[in-house]
Amino acid sequence: MTFLACTTVGEWPIIKQIAFLLGYVMRGIFSVLDMVNIHSIALCIILFTVITRMIMYPLTLKQQKFSKLNAVMAPELQALQKKYANKKDSQSMQKMQIEQQMIYEKYGVSMTSGCVTSLIQIPLLFALYPVIYDLEKYIPQLANFSAAEVEQMYTFFGISLKATPHLGLNPTILIPILAGAFQFISTKLMMVNQPNMDDNPMGSSMKTMNMMMPLMSVVFCFTFPCFIGIYWIAMSVVLIIQQLIINQHMKKVNVEDLIKENIEKQNKKRAKKGLPPISEKANMMTKNMARAEMNSHKAAERPSVNKEERDAKIKESTEYYQNRSAKPGSLAAKANMVNDYNEKHKK
Repeated sequence: MTFLACTTVGEWPIIKQIAFLLGYVMRGIFSVLDMVNIHSIALCIILFTVITRMIMYPLTLKQQKFSKLNAVMAPELQALQKKYANKKDSQSMQKMQIEQQMIYEKYGVSMTSGCVTSLIQIPLLFALYPVIYDLEKYIPQLANFSAAEVEQMYTFFGISLKATPHLGLNPTILIPILAGAFQFISTKLMMVNQPNMDDNPMGSSMKTMNMMMPLMSVVFCFTFPCFIGIYWIAMSVVLIIQQLIINQHMKKVNVEDLIKENIEKQNKKRAKKGLPPISEKANMMTKNMARAEMNSHKAAERPSVNKEERDAKIKESTEYYQNRSAKPGSLAAKANMVNDYNEKHKK
């Protein structure tokens, strides 16, 4: 990602507004440090990372709770997929969706719970990079300092944060190494609450991605200025601390209590919309599914009418309505009158 790409992302709708708010956070951090005569861009980035990750902490915790429930639901969902593995007709697919929804309803979560939490975090993550990359834009106070003073602010343990890390015996190479190492630790800790990924194709892909992300961080750090690497290191360290806290919290969380809490929340939302509770909805879905299955069996048992019998019935019906000796006032006589009227007024 180049400087141009980052500034372009910062102009996207919604991303631009979020970046504007995060820029105020960065500006506030710099102002507070300036009051105590501390001028360090690295320290601003570290404090900024801590604050933004704390803002996103509730979303991270919610995602981890879903992962814990997903670990319990996974065997049922996998069994359902195996059940309908060789059934691709529309009726079977519809039944599969109903049964899948019933499993999610049973645990008080929606089918999109995990996705929604991740999607909410994506705009925040996109908005962070323009702020970090273009600090002069979001910290206008830097214009009050000389070029030498600003350059000193961008120095961290003898490393110029504007420089790009490069291979060799130099301090900058520590930034990509630390970024990759800390991200590897954070992803390993995150996988503690993940379901068994060995038998799940999607889980296997996620496992591979979690292994590749630290390597990508190392590669990207060699193409970005050092202050982006400092941000990634700080973010990974904060994530490690958060994940250790979350893992300890999740050990104390009882799955049954979590399910009960989720169902109560879902029922409150459903009550506001005038919908029945989840338990009643599940019963209605079960009855509808059973009725649909019964109708399908009846349809299968119903004898089919062959083409000759159908044509014979059509012919018999046609001859009946075209009978000119029909009794006056009968349905056939009325049909003849309509037919005569149409023939007479036909253009």
